[in-house]
Amino acid sequence: MKNITTLLLFLVLVFSCTKKETKPENKEFLEPVVKDTILQVDDENPEEISSLIFTVQIAALRKDNEPLSNISDVSLYQEDSLTKYRLGTFETYKEARAYRLKILNTYKGAFVQALKNNAPISITEALQQ
Repeated sequence: MKNITTLLLFLVLVFSCTKKETKPENKEFLEPVVKDTILQVDDENPEEISSLIFTVQIAALRKDNEPLSNISDVSLYQEDSLTKYRLGTFETYKEARAYRLKILNTYKGAFVQALKNNAPISITEALQQ
């Protein structure tokens, strides 16, 4: 009985520690829909103009990534020591969220980023404006 128990524990240990080989999925890349932001310039008060846009960030890397750089309509931003890869320019948070949901299968960590004058701000701050 002791030998059977030992054998069962050994088999459980062996089967639980083995890795299952998974084949990579054939991923289809979706092309982003990009909207141009047009700002009205007031010649009398140029300092009052601020552009608030929403975009979807798909990566932030220390080194440049050629495959990400070659995605059509990707925007690269240098912040601190990172290169940030973002897709789309949206006027509303709702539009950016909808686009994020479309690409989430391809870019698992994608999230909506608010930019004011090309500087990142929190979503909460952006939605209060």
